[in-house]
Amino acid sequence: MTRSTRSLAAFALCVLGASAFAEPGPLASYDPPLDPAFAKLIANADLKAGARYFERKCSQCHDAEKSGGNFKGPHLWNVIGRMAATREGFRFSPAMKAVKKKWTYATLNYYLADTERAVPGREMNLTGIEDDATRANVIAFLRTLSNAPAELPK
Repeated sequence: MTRSTRSLAAFALCVLGASAFAEPGPLASYDPPLDPAFAKLIANADLKAGARYFERKCSQCHDAEKSGGNFKGPHLWNVIGRMAATREGFRFSPAMKAVKKKWTYATLNYYLADTERAVPGREMNLTGIEDDATRANVIAFLRTLSNAPAELPK
């Protein structure tokens, strides 16, 4: 290996290493990983508890019925796998439009854990779901709101 090849390899490792330790920030500029422990929580979630939480905290603003529509918040049918801020007929905030990412288990977990950190300037009233198990239950419930539910994480 030549000196320039070693230098290039060292530089590449530094760049890759730095990206692995990127500071969490807004979803517009951060790709959150899905923690394996949280993936297990989703895979083993209590769907009834997720549905109860949704009914109590989310349904005042979001419709979850297949034939439903937008309300104060966007319609959430088929939300997992959909690009953020793309639900037809809903006026999204500029902050949410800047996200430009799909709603995945990782992005939903990051967003619902602390909505202001994930999307500063968002218009949703919920500030976050602090408890990991509760958040996993809600995300697993959202997964069921689909014509073709996403595979559960492994």
